[in-house]
Amino acid sequence: MSRTAPTPQGPRRAVVVAVGGVTALGLAVAVALPIVVDGRRSSAAQDLHADLQRVATAQAAWKDEHGTYSTSLHDLAVPTARTDVAIVSAGADAFCAGAYDESTRTALFYSSDDSWSTHPCG
Repeated sequence: MSRTAPTPQGPRRAVVVAVGGVTALGLAVAVALPIVVDGRRSSAAQDLHADLQRVATAQAAWKDEHGTYSTSLHDLAVPTARTDVAIVSAGADAFCAGAYDESTRTALFYSSDDSWSTHPCG
């Protein structure tokens, strides 16, 4: 005759069920949170890239007309998805522009030598 351990009853069972539920919820959050954060970062990176691509296109047109790159976004009349876009440096031969997304703390830079970087150029 084998004996089995009695199953927890009453308050003990409630504690075991509650701990199991909290553990399952914690695991679900641990799995889902990076996916949500990665999705936000990916979207922000795409927006930054698009903003800087518009700056690059406008800079090329400005240089064709004026012989030098502009130091002013206002001169370029570039619509951007965010307000944190800036010309870091500009001259007759090259320019550097940067964009920053506050919500994800993502920064991206573009240099007229057609290079992309997360580190400042110029």
